[in-house]
Amino acid sequence: MSRLEDYCKKKNLRDMDIEHLWMYRICLIMLPFVVIAILFFIIFGNKITGLGTECSFRKMTGLYCIGCGGTRALNYFAHLHFLKSLYYHPFVIYAFTAYILFILNSFLYRHHKKCIEKLNPFVLLYVGLGILFVNFLVKNILLLCGIMLI
Repeated sequence: MSRLEDYCKKKNLRDMDIEHLWMYRICLIMLPFVVIAILFFIIFGNKITGLGTECSFRKMTGLYCIGCGGTRALNYFAHLHFLKSLYYHPFVIYAFTAYILFILNSFLYRHHKKCIEKLNPFVLLYVGLGILFVNFLVKNILLLCGIMLI
């Protein structure tokens, strides 16, 4: 039996709580990598976005891919230009906000269960997927109407 299973048995946690605890721990493990990525974009972001690499999907179809604008959005986000980041790809701001919200909510839920409700991470995931899909549709519909956003 693993230490996590022992902990869950001792705390009398349900299966959903165990899954939530795993996701919380994975998010905490990812935290240094998120910080390093943001620092990387603060230092090298303008050089990366200035390379002008072409999207293969756009080259083949003439349409924006689901991630088009994401690198520029991350660069603007790292430099605290939130409106420009939102313009290029709204998922970047949403993903960062949902990530921080999930970590804070999980921490507070873990230590103050009586005071706070637990966020369902799958709701955050489905909202994020919805944002990706709507962004993809809107940008390509506008592109087909002759309005180039990126």
